Amino acid sequence: MDIKELNDRQNRKQRQKRLARLEIVAELYKKGYSVRKICQEVQARLQLPKLPSPNLIQQDKKLLLDEWREYRLGNVDELVTLELARIDDCIMELWEAWEKSKEDYTEGWQKQKAIPVSPKKTEDGKALQGEGASKVIYAEQQQAKKRGCGNVAYISEIRQQLAERRKLLGIYAPERSELTGKDGTPLMASTQGVDLNELSEQELETLYAIAAKRDKREAQ
Repeated sequence: MDIKELNDRQNRKQRQKRLARLEIVAELYKKGYSVRKICQEVQARLQLPKLPSPNLIQQDKKLLLDEWREYRLGNVDELVTLELARIDDCIMELWEAWEKSKEDYTEGWQKQKAIPVSPKKTEDGKALQGEGASKVIYAEQQQAKKRGCGNVAYISEIRQQLAERRKLLGIYAPERSELTGKDGTPLMASTQGVDLNELSEQELETLYAIAAKRDKREAQ
């Protein structure tokens, strides 16, 4: 085996490992795993002698984000067109069902009268199987005309589908939402201007724990 063939084989093996790692990173990244946890899973699944570098996993995440973004931009028109076609078909069927629900219809039922009878018995005195305990002596079919007033549930669903259609087309203006506490106060009070010397040991420990958790999250 010459050097070129050996290098080609090694490069092919490295590409296979890289693709396998990317599949693992993509799966766990979508599930919200931290970089440290992804490193551990990659080592365990690929049976690596040591943990992969966190910087390597970060590079994988960036590469995956770029690929996903490119895929969405390249296929967004096709996907939107498909969803709009589905919504249009659904709305058409809903309108047909709405028009159908406004038509007058005939409702029928049967009125009958029955009397109790003694069931027939066998020679040993047992009742014959299938023999009823009553006999219909009068039956009448009745009908009534009903006016169709339309099922408003169809209109409600049509409005919902139209709203989804407008969202896909970007007709609605972006919504702005602000989260506040009671009477419009901030959800978390500002610590600006707070004298730390006035805080108790327990309050200081709580603040330090929150700050450490924030720093750890930002470092990931």
